[in-house]
Amino acid sequence: MKLTRSEFQNYIHSYETDEIFYRDLYFAEKDHPETFMEYCQGLDLELITSHKLYVPALRKEAWFPYLEESDMFQDFNGNIMLCKHYRYSPVYVHEHEFFEILCVYDGTAHTEIQGISHTLHTGDICIIPPHTKHSVSIFDDSIAFNILVRGSTFQTTFFQTLTAASALAQFFAHVLYHKTEGNFLIFHAGNDHIVMESLENLYIEYLGHEKYNYTFLNSMLVLFWAQLLRYHEKDIESILTKDTTGSSMTEILNYLNHNYQTITLSDTAAHFGYSVSHFSTLIKEGTGRTFLQIIRDIKLNQACRALRETTLSIPAICELVGYETPEHFMRMFKKAYGMTPGEYRKRHS
Repeated sequence: MKLTRSEFQNYIHSYETDEIFYRDLYFAEKDHPETFMEYCQGLDLELITSHKLYVPALRKEAWFPYLEESDMFQDFNGNIMLCKHYRYSPVYVHEHEFFEILCVYDGTAHTEIQGISHTLHTGDICIIPPHTKHSVSIFDDSIAFNILVRGSTFQTTFFQTLTAASALAQFFAHVLYHKTEGNFLIFHAGNDHIVMESLENLYIEYLGHEKYNYTFLNSMLVLFWAQLLRYHEKDIESILTKDTTGSSMTEILNYLNHNYQTITLSDTAAHFGYSVSHFSTLIKEGTGRTFLQIIRDIKLNQACRALRETTLSIPAICELVGYETPEHFMRMFKKAYGMTPGEYRKRHS
């Protein structure tokens, strides 16, 4: 049976048994460090083992430094799991095979990603890709929860939302999959009630275990990504989104998407106040591709869309997407897709 919104509020704010254990452990060390080891030795070891509780003072080895999808999703048929981050739980550095979306529901959370520290606030959504070392710490009444997503499901939900904006999709793919120092994405949604309500609905659906639960969760996650991109596309932070002048890579890529037919590298660099050489470097570091590669891909993606969804002639499509001659368009298209535009249209009609 689904929780009401007020029941969910009570659930998310209440301290669970394991959180109370961690809170007591934290204050035992903070308030009475001289007797802390004695306190630890008197803990219920059976409870610690059965609940898989982490007590650093009682362990010599690292605590789950790496988790595979099969470890986390064992005996679970779905692709998306949600769980509250236990307040006062000891900090430990770890990485895993799946995606983690850390959502700060109320208050503040501190995280370290690949050695880079961040302070997250209410409404911040932090996407941590697989194989990324990180830790999370909350030592007050702040509330955060995790959306854990299988890698394949993340791709089909997140990037499905971006099919109409391929340059932006490529940027996200570069940040999330290219091994850089501190690869992550943070959406600063603030007190956006639409985004927060979507998070609540997602969690309520997960807890309800109703019929077609898995299908609903996948669809709701797609909607959640779309809302973040619609309302907070300019509120994205990553290791690559800002340079010293504060220019947003998402803003640049949106500009390319809207002006791809006629823009040149020099014109675009001038528009954003860069020299051509600096702008070229910025684009390459931010997306993993050159300016010309991005423009080519946008043009060809738009051409494919026109071939699938319209009856425009191939010369008309060539002119629409900004190629000077049909011959050049045909050559670029066949090189990219291994077939002519006409063959592509027949295959997708």
